[in-house]
This record gives sequence, C-alpha cells and structure tokens, in this order.
Amino acid sequence: MMKYRTATVACAALVCVVPRLAKAGDEGAAESQPAGGSMVTMYGLIDQGVEYVNNAAKGKDITDAYRMGDGTATSYFGIRGSEDLGGGTKAIFDLQGGFMPANGTSRQGGRLFGRQSYVGLDGTYGRLTFGRQYTMRFFATSFINPFGTGAQGLTTLDNGIANARADNSVSYRYFLGSFEAGVNYSFGRDAVAGNSAAASNCPGQTTPSNQCREYSAMLKYDRHTWGLATSYERNYGGTSATFGGLTSPKLTDSRFTLGGYFKISKAKVGVGWIRRDDEGLSTPKSNLFWLTGVVPVTPFIYVDGMVAHLKYDHSHDKALVLVLRGEYILSKRTFLYLTGEHIHNYGNLALGATTITPVPTPPAGGSQISIIAGIRHTF
Repeated sequence: MMKYRTATVACAALVCVVPRLAKAGDEGAAESQPAGGSMVTMYGLIDQGVEYVNNAAKGKDITDAYRMGDGTATSYFGIRGSEDLGGGTKAIFDLQGGFMPANGTSRQGGRLFGRQSYVGLDGTYGRLTFGRQYTMRFFATSFINPFGTGAQGLTTLDNGIANARADNSVSYRYFLGSFEAGVNYSFGRDAVAGNSAAASNCPGQTTPSNQCREYSAMLKYDRHTWGLATSYERNYGGTSATFGGLTSPKLTDSRFTLGGYFKISKAKVGVGWIRRDDEGLSTPKSNLFWLTGVVPVTPFIYVDGMVAHLKYDHSHDKALVLVLRGEYILSKRTFLYLTGEHIHNYGNLALGATTITPVPTPPAGGSQISIIAGIRHTF
C-alpha cells in the first residue's frame, strides 16, 4: 500500500509542476516571479553547425575536414528558480548543464550541471551564492565579446574564455544603478579528472593551503550606450596531474582584464585587453588585445566582426585572428548564421581557428580557416 501512496504523491507533484515548467519554456527564460510566490523556469540554447576547416596537421599529412559541432555558442539546458522571502529578498538557484547536440554527451568533464550549480540569496544588499559558478572574469568580458564561448573568436586564443567557472565557490555581487562590483573565492576550483581546461584535475578543499584555490574581483559600469569593466583572477596549481602545467600550489595562472564598449546609432564597438601570467608555461606572460563590432544591417540581418592579437613576451610566438559572422533572424529565439575565422600563427604557436573537438591544429607557425554554417535556438 505504501508504494501506491508514494506513486500517487509523485504523480500529483508532477501534475502541479510540469504545467508551470512548460509555461516557463513557452514564455522564455526571462519570465518574472509573481509577487509573494515562487517560480521555477526551464531554459536553454541549442546551437548546431556544419564546419569546414583546412590546413589541419595530421602526422606528416595536411588535411581538410568537414564535421558537425557548435558554432556561435555552446549548447546548454537549465533549471532556475526563486522564492520571495519578503523584505525585498529572494532565495535563488540555478542548475545549468552543457551538452553536445551532435551526439548528446555532456560537456565540462561529463558533469550533469557543469556550467552552473548554485544556490543563494538575492536582495537589496546584493547577491550571495554558493556552488559551481562563473568567476568575476566572465562578467567583465562577456559584454564586450559578441562571439562568447562559441567555436570561433577569443576562445581560440585563450582556453579560459569558455571556462571561467569555479567549483566550491562563494560569490558576492552588488548592484547600484549602472554600477556592479563582485568577488569570488573557490576552495577547490575543478576536481574533475581530465586533460583539458574544462576538466583540470585540480581537487582542492581538503588539500594543503592554496592548492587549487581561485579568487577573482570585478568592477563594471554599464550605461547601455557605453560601458567599462575590469577584473583580476588568480588560479593556483595542484598536483603533477593538473592540466596546463600548474603542477604545484606555488604556480599560478593570473589574468587582468580591462575593456569597454560604446554604441554609434545601433552599432556596437567593443575593445578589450587580457594581461596573463601563466606560470605553468615556459613563456608565462602574454597580452591579448581585441576589437569587435556588431552592426544591424536590417532588422533581420546582423554582421559581427573581430580582430584579435595574442603575443607572448620575449618570444616570437604570437597569433592574429580575423572573424566575420552574418546572422539572419528568423524569430526572437531562432537565427541562421554563417561564420568564418582565419588565424595566422607565428613562431612555434599552432593554435586552431576553431575549438570544436577534436581541435584540428595547423602546423607550427601556420595558418588555418574555419567556416561554420548553422542554426541557433533558445528556449
């Protein structure tokens, strides 16, 4: 009898919850919470393209490749919600998982909610959250990077652009009009085993002081017609198995960012700079500069462009990236796109023009072109 009662309760809960989730999906992720109540919203994004990439080094051969993968953004799904606690304070949570639509597998080292997984409070005195979440560097660069975490753009020059997250973190953000400030501290930034920036094998928490810790801070001013932001982030190393050469807590990877944007009519121009000191590399210090533009040609056609330059100090290693993308808007949630990147490496660098895995890098010092045509839908 007990199992039948349990099943009845579960069915009743689904009858109550599912219509609300479905309604949230129909109306979009930005649906507001009713006064004095709670709300759970399902949301997400699916981006799928077909790519051509040339000059890929494969042993002693140079090949061209055709394949599928993300184009303008990495795909994800999410569940987030809030509860009004009164006095202008809400309890909030967000669970967000990345996936590869071409085969349905999870991203971020195979985690179910590898993009974000946090709970906290939001109110008059700011937002305090706990869990896996974006570091402050993400908020300082995302508003001047129209290519985001997609397969082309800054992600091809700095693997941290698509992985500005930390496990086991406490985050605080304060908002005052157009001004925003924030700090984040992680007790163990990424425990997932692997050999990539998305799975750094850096346990933390129960390990010695500073091992696998992360901290970051951010200041931002956004008036919607112009804005400025700056941030500083430091990641500490772990063990001999930790990704990126950060094989000891004494080794760090630090980034200082500075950037902004302004609008001319409906066009948006952005500039940015990342000064990086990665002690896990033989040539640790580098500068990454970029210039972007977003131009609405018609209400249905947008053109995005980027010029970016990466240069390592006291080295011949550098890379120049040119990206051009056209978007055709089908609806407020769906658009088609055609995007292309050309990268030219110098010295011993062999960065690819795409981050779709496996990354088909060119020969050292070589060039490469990636062209992706695809569709993106948000829900």
